[in-house]
Amino acid sequence: METVSEIIEKEIRDPRIGLVTIISAKTSSDLRHTNIFFTVHGGEEEGKKNEKLLNRASGFVQCELAKRLNLRYTPKIHFEYNPALERIERIEFLLKGEREEESEKSN
Repeated sequence: METVSEIIEKEIRDPRIGLVTIISAKTSSDLRHTNIFFTVHGGEEEGKKNEKLLNRASGFVQCELAKRLNLRYTPKIHFEYNPALERIERIEFLLKGEREEESEKSN
């Protein structure tokens, strides 16, 4: 995952791609396909936009990955946006507001 992050950050020269964080990767049992799950700041709309952009660049990422890892076969890469971090941040925001309300009521 670190290698993929590095390729996205340093090699892809598309200014439309946001600050992407790779969360996890799932490779098929035959090692032919890999789904890479990521999140990005800016919400779901930004995530879906980045998903399209990254999937357009997936061939480049796959080629760069093959060069760096010296694998006989490099799996076909598919990027998938995962809004998990945004949901966690939203829950934390709501909980913080709830705690502040309870604190004000007790004073």
